Amino acid sequence: MKLFCCYTPAHQRLFEEFFKPSLDPEFELHSTLLDIGGSGDFLSPEFIRCILKKIDLVLESLAANEGEIIVWSDIDILFLKPAVAELQKSINLSAKDILFQREGPSASDINSGFFVCRAGRSVIDLFEKAREEMRLHPGLNEQYAINRILPGFKALNWGYLPLAFYARTHGWPPGSDIILYHANFTPGRDGVSQKIAQFRELRWVRRNGVPALAWSCLKRVPGKLARSVSRALAKTGN
Repeated sequence: MKLFCCYTPAHQRLFEEFFKPSLDPEFELHSTLLDIGGSGDFLSPEFIRCILKKIDLVLESLAANEGEIIVWSDIDILFLKPAVAELQKSINLSAKDILFQREGPSASDINSGFFVCRAGRSVIDLFEKAREEMRLHPGLNEQYAINRILPGFKALNWGYLPLAFYARTHGWPPGSDIILYHANFTPGRDGVSQKIAQFRELRWVRRNGVPALAWSCLKRVPGKLARSVSRALAKTGN
């Protein structure tokens, strides 16, 4: 199964040290290094330029592999189990044109950073519309564009991947049976360092078992409480 990805120099460490070494060897990797400078933090100008180029590359890959099942992946992803057989089974059993990673465990929004599809006209139409949306609304992320399009896009038969294709926005901690982990929640600056920290913590927890898992969860409690108090105060107008 062909897997396509692209990345900038700012994200090369993620690609070389985490993403590529973790890949299922049954993937046929097609990677593109984009000559775009900057930190690449979420929604930064260089991030948007990268996304626009990514959509061009997605469309090229779809046109060149019509009728085939292909995967597109962000490179802030760590594979933890073989993925090809599960992806093949998921899209064949679903009879969908494309399956996206879900943004949250019960969210209707998709995460466009990882998807498997059967390359064809309806999927091409989706990404052409997403590119048009981004050009009409400068600064718009392709994930936002796709989520705006999907509800009314009846020509496409789409669905979600199983939650074993896990993302940070699914919550913490991830289960022990996940196939991959997508470090997709990195607010603020230095997103690459935040992603590496997520990967390292995940590996530490999986290596050290229950005590590490308990500590990893407990240390998040003060922040969760502070956010809950802040939301409560906002609702009361204080």
